[in-house]
Formats: sequence, C-alpha cells, structure tokens
Amino acid sequence: MSVFLGVLALLASGTFMVVAAGYRGVDVWVWDWADVVVTRRTRYGAPFRSLTVMRIQFGIMGALALAAALRFLAR
Repeated sequence: MSVFLGVLALLASGTFMVVAAGYRGVDVWVWDWADVVVTRRTRYGAPFRSLTVMRIQFGIMGALALAAALRFLAR
C-alpha cells in the first residue's frame, strides 16, 4: 500500500512541478481552468492573486508531495 501511495505522490509532485515551471503553457491552462471552476475569489476577482503567486504555490506543493513520496517509498 505504501508503494502505491508513494507512486501516487510522485505523480502528483511531477504534475505540480510542471505547472510551477510553466512547461508548454500548462500554468496558463490551470489559471484559466481555476477561473472557471473556483468560486472563492480574491479581492482582485481571480482565484489567485497573480500567475506568479499561483506558480509559487504549486512549486511548494510539488516539493511537499515529493517529500511525501520519498517517505512512502523509503519504508
């Protein structure tokens, strides 16, 4: 079970890092998707304060998911 969770966390980590890096415009696609789906808005009218803030948040989540993946796979 822990190997499955480790692989799942590794996949999530890779996805978060791709968005944080802005590979092939994925960050803009996620920004547009969040603009349609997310109902909670900032005072600027967008789901995130800016594209840069969104990319930083996804980078942090990617690092945390990578740490979780390594923990699950090292067991």
